[in-house]
Amino acid sequence: MKIARTIAAKLKENKLASVMLLMMLILALFWVVQHREPHKTLQPKPIDLIPVSVAPVSKAALRDSFSTVGTVEAFREADIFSESGGQVRRVSAEPGAHKKAGEALFVIDDEVAASRQRKADAHYRQTKRDVERYKTLYSEGAVALSAFEAVRLQHEEAEAEFVAASRKYNDTKIKAPFSGMVTSRFVEQGELVHEGLKVAHIIDMTKVKIIIFVPEREIKKFVQGTTLSVTSDLYPSHRFSGRVSAVSEKSGRDHTSRVEVLLQNPLKTAFRSGMFARVVTTGEGSREAILVPRIALVSGIRKPEVFVVRNGHAFLKPFVAGMELQKELEVLEGLTVGESVVTSGQTELLNGSAVLVIDQKRGSATP
Repeated sequence: MKIARTIAAKLKENKLASVMLLMMLILALFWVVQHREPHKTLQPKPIDLIPVSVAPVSKAALRDSFSTVGTVEAFREADIFSESGGQVRRVSAEPGAHKKAGEALFVIDDEVAASRQRKADAHYRQTKRDVERYKTLYSEGAVALSAFEAVRLQHEEAEAEFVAASRKYNDTKIKAPFSGMVTSRFVEQGELVHEGLKVAHIIDMTKVKIIIFVPEREIKKFVQGTTLSVTSDLYPSHRFSGRVSAVSEKSGRDHTSRVEVLLQNPLKTAFRSGMFARVVTTGEGSREAILVPRIALVSGIRKPEVFVVRNGHAFLKPFVAGMELQKELEVLEGLTVGESVVTSGQTELLNGSAVLVIDQKRGSATP
């Protein structure tokens, strides 16, 4: 405080120094104002528009037919289990090998089982002779009825023991339940196995089943025994003939019914389990149908979805598919005629993405 008072007193005494100090303060303030950074104003970030191509959902007359894709399954297949325990002595089940029904795939150590069978067989033959002898004695009145009945019961017990021992012996040979191809083997020679262990898998591909799911409105075309046309993308030049072998009596939550189509598997163009095949039924009339381009599909045909453009945004929309054409897909419900669906650029979209629709015909773009 004393220092400030001293400076103030000196300034009063020297007016020139006071004026100069005031001017210096004004200049310093002016310099600060001139060099101060201007306040930055926040600008809204522009929205990135994703360019897409679109096509309209249309309506056209279709022949009254139905086409859908199904999955090929083996006519028969089975897991094979060991019914005996012991060491694996021999293996004849190489993956890919074709086996006849009843042919041995594995042989388990059968020494004990064979011994028990021989013992049971000897006992059975002995009791059989006893029955014949006591039958003669009883007819001659030499033995009582109770003695004859006791011998006969012993024979029946011996027969049951022989059957059980024979079954145990036969179980040491694990056989193919039907003719087919071994696809998997789970044990090796020398391994110890126990009863109930899965040892192999076998399939029968002489015929194949094509599993399809048919909408309610089309199910009347699939009557058991109906002949159908079957094609495959793997063999586009071939057309095969199948028939409906089974139709589920119960529809699923998606209002479709499971249908099995049986097909004789051709040798030169063999269908394999897990492949896709197309099943087609052909009608005589025609009908109006709503169609959407197949290239607009975002996911697979099992759960069809497309992006629909509305007010500059793309929205993911599921729908129920019907007949499958080469470049289009019938819409049973979920889409309406005139809606614009994205046909290119789907991989960049999320539900609700802002888009720039490109009019390829005119070569212009409109948001």
